Formats: sequence, structure tokens, C-alpha cells
Amino acid sequence: MFKITNGNEFKFKARFDGMEFVFPPGEAVMCQDEAAQHIFGIAERDKTPVLARHGWVKPMAPLDDGMAILNRFKFEHVEQRFDAPLAQGYDDHGPAPVIQNPAAGAAVADEASKPAAGVEDDLPPDFFKNRGRGGIRPAA
Repeated sequence: MFKITNGNEFKFKARFDGMEFVFPPGEAVMCQDEAAQHIFGIAERDKTPVLARHGWVKPMAPLDDGMAILNRFKFEHVEQRFDAPLAQGYDDHGPAPVIQNPAAGAAVADEASKPAAGVEDDLPPDFFKNRGRGGIRPAA
């Protein structure tokens, strides 16, 4: 995970894996390693494709102007924390429901794990009786 601070005077936007990353001037943004590598060319010797993709350098022109922009970003590699807030754009639907095995005498832990209304009407009465880790299985 990288903590990236934009030292330029402009807001920079980039996309990776369908997600938009926004780097406001002077603010730190958390970014996964893969996204940072794609957006900024981290660990790549040749930065030409990155500079060209962002329009920071013109074709057949020296890389100096583009590298000056890139060098104003500060990159700090940090340990990934799973209790940290999610980046903007990621949805947090909370933890997955815990489903215990009703066949073993335990109760179902979440209402969402019960069959939808009307579904059981077309099935044998004991169809949902034996639920296991592999999903819904017909009763034996």
C-alpha cells in the first residue's frame, strides 16, 4: 500500500481497475501497490508510457518536464491495515453474514440466509433443511 502526496499545484485524476483515484494538491491518498504501479510507474525504469498517458510529455520531446511533474509526488510505502477507512469509491456493505449449519442444531445467524419469500412454494418442504458450506443442497 502506498501513501501518495501530490506536491503539484493541480488536482490529478487517474483510473485503475475501474476505480477513479483523485490526488488533490497537498493531500495524502492511500493507493494499492498495483494501482500505484499502473498510475505512476513505480518500480518501472522507463516512465515514458506513464508520462505520455497522463499528457505530461509530448511525443518525441524530452522527458524533463514530465519527470518534474512526477517528481513532485511523494511516495511512502506503508503497511496495509485492514481496519483503516476504505478509499473513496469502495463500498462497505459490512461483514458477510455468518451462517451456521441448521442441520447440526444451530440457528441461522442472519435473516438474509433464509430463502426468499415464495421460493419454498415450488419446492419440497424439506428442500432447505440440509444447508452446508457448499451452498443449498436438496435433502437426502
